[in-house]
Amino acid sequence: MEFVHSVAEGAGKYVEWGVIQISVTNLAIIAVMVVVFILALIIPFPSGHGPSAHDPSAHGTASDEDGGEDR
Repeated sequence: MEFVHSVAEGAGKYVEWGVIQISVTNLAIIAVMVVVFILALIIPFPSGHGPSAHDPSAHGTASDEDGGEDR
């Protein structure tokens, strides 16, 4: 991998790897997107560990809908 300066002054730096040539800025953006994607796979979704997770009255049951009478 080698860094190549573009022909125009101040136009940016490029990474050249075989037939692939990409600007350092675009390479950094792609790297950040890959990291965010991996974190999205690793970090779990919030689960029902809150105070209402084990409270059946917080979820609305069938007995709540029919007036709370047991049959």
